[in-house]
Amino acid sequence: MKIKSIIAFTLIMLPFLCLAQYDTYFTNTGLRIDYSHSGRVGIDYFTIEQLIEIPYFSGSHTNLIDKTNNGAYLVSLYDKQTKQLIFSKGVSSLFNEWLSMDEAKNMCGNFEEVVVVPYPKNEVEIAFSVRDSVNNWKEVARYEIDKNEIRGVEFFGNKAKPSHPKVITLNKTKRKVEQRVDLVLIPVGYTHSEKEKMMQDLKSMTEYMFSEEPYKSLKDKIEITAVERYAKQSGIGGLKDSKVTQSDLGVVYNTFGSPRYIMTRNLWELYDVVDEVPCDAMILVCNDSIYGGGGIYNYYATCYMGKKSKEVIVHEFSHSFAGLGDEYADNDSQAGVTSSKVEPYENNVTTLVDFSKKWGDMIDKDTPIPTPATKQYENKVGVFEGAAYMGKGFYRPYQHCMMRDLTPFCPVCTKSIIDIVNMYCE
Repeated sequence: MKIKSIIAFTLIMLPFLCLAQYDTYFTNTGLRIDYSHSGRVGIDYFTIEQLIEIPYFSGSHTNLIDKTNNGAYLVSLYDKQTKQLIFSKGVSSLFNEWLSMDEAKNMCGNFEEVVVVPYPKNEVEIAFSVRDSVNNWKEVARYEIDKNEIRGVEFFGNKAKPSHPKVITLNKTKRKVEQRVDLVLIPVGYTHSEKEKMMQDLKSMTEYMFSEEPYKSLKDKIEITAVERYAKQSGIGGLKDSKVTQSDLGVVYNTFGSPRYIMTRNLWELYDVVDEVPCDAMILVCNDSIYGGGGIYNYYATCYMGKKSKEVIVHEFSHSFAGLGDEYADNDSQAGVTSSKVEPYENNVTTLVDFSKKWGDMIDKDTPIPTPATKQYENKVGVFEGAAYMGKGFYRPYQHCMMRDLTPFCPVCTKSIIDIVNMYCE
């Protein structure tokens, strides 16, 4: 058989081989792993708190090993008997951002984290890895998963959430659950008396998501649902003049001292909401008119409901879903600041330390690197200084982009988003 024929045959058979691997190691349900991530600068501890079998693993059945090299942490599953890597997923977390705070140098913090993996047929080990000084992966903890300790989702029936939540379909696709992106909208801070407003805001958020390319062209690959739920108090707390005393799902403004940064540390409670629905990504639709939002890679995005909500949610979702970095060069907190001595893992930010892994193949040969921010290069891919909250030493691919100033996505970010969506859909 000729080399070209062999390559073609391999490419044809690859999806079937990957599916066979899934069937060998996993069932069609999911395993939710709740764990504590604690420590301080230079020290990470991972402690498994509970294991729950859930009805769905909605991720791809062929792309089981994470090849994006994205996220601050890596969670991996190994077959216990053969030690073979059978699943991995990169994630980020509030813990990683907290490490940039001064207090993290001298005291320990503790954060809730969650990873959902396909439910294993055999005994497995779970490993947690962090980035080393040059952003390579370093395994710091590994545990055997005792299947006798796995509980069913029905054990949550005694909690203050409906055992069978009402699911609202907002964008329906014709794809199987493992061949699409399942995006779940979670209303936060809406009382029963605000049901009509909640429904309208959920519809508006869906429209916002498909208002910009490339999401507009990917509509048939992204199924959007919402979980109907209500809070005891209206609005989002966290600010000095807030009247909210009981924050719904722990969602608040002013995370890490940044007034507009809306986040929650109650991840286990948040994941209780989506236990019984297919979920690859989440958007927390926040019932407040004060500007704000946020996004954590492979966890969730948040957004207020106001004049700029359309641009904010598209920006923040691209953090949480596609792992894109911020491209602006101003910052009102230290969260997210990284070192200029290593190459960032985000696809749209570089320090030129190892630019060969970035977007060099998308730059015209006559475009200088670094690229001056002049009119000559205004609509060209280049390497423009100013990104990742820093004015010097960090570079972005375009002068203007959704990840910098809420303008349309640049070609580099567009490609990254398309690649991630296709990864879920294969």
